[in-house]
Amino acid sequence: MQNILITLLVAALAVMATWKMKPEKEQPPAAPPVVSVQQMGTLATLKVNYANVIEFDQRVTQDIPWTQWEFRFGGTRVLLIARGECLIGTDLQSAKYEELSTDTKTGTLILPSPKVFSARLNHDPKTGGSVFYTVDNKGIASLIPGTEGQTKAMNLALQKGQSDIEAACAKPDLLIAAQKNAETVLQPVVSATGWKISIVWR
Repeated sequence: MQNILITLLVAALAVMATWKMKPEKEQPPAAPPVVSVQQMGTLATLKVNYANVIEFDQRVTQDIPWTQWEFRFGGTRVLLIARGECLIGTDLQSAKYEELSTDTKTGTLILPSPKVFSARLNHDPKTGGSVFYTVDNKGIASLIPGTEGQTKAMNLALQKGQSDIEAACAKPDLLIAAQKNAETVLQPVVSATGWKISIVWR
C-alpha cells in the first residue's frame, strides 16, 4: 500500500512539473496609449510673424437727394504698418487610432488637419507693434474740426489689417509647414510605444 501511495505521489509531481514547464500563451501586445497623445491638447507647431502695409481711404460724401449722385468732400487717408503674429497647430484631443494590428504592431494615428488658433495684430508700437505711418485729411474733411473722422478711419484700417493677417496665416503652404512640424514632434511619442504608427490627416 505504501508503495502504491509513493507511486501515485511521484506521478502527480511529474504531471505538475510538466504543467509548469509548458509555456504560457503569449498575451497580445496592448494597443498604443492614445491618451498620451490626447493629453498634449492643443499642439501649436508654427508661429508666423506678420508684417504688411495697409492703405485705407475713408471718404466723406453726401448723397444728392432724388439722384444716384453724391458730393465728395474729400476724406481721410490712412497708411498703417501692420505687425502681428499667429499660431497654427492641431487639436490632439480629437486624435484616434485606426487599423491597429496586434500581430505586426502597426496602426494609423488619425489627426485633424492643422488650423489657425490665433491671429492678431499687435496694437502697441512700443513693443514693435503696428504703427500709423500716415493719417491725412483731404478736401473739406481737413476743415472739419475734431478728430472723430480720423479715429474712425484708423479703426477701420486696423479692422482691415486684422482681416489681412487672418487670411495671410491661413495660406496652404503655412498649414503644410505646421503639419510637417507636428509629425516631427509626434513621431517620437508614438514610436516610444513600440508600435509602428503612420500619421494620417483628416
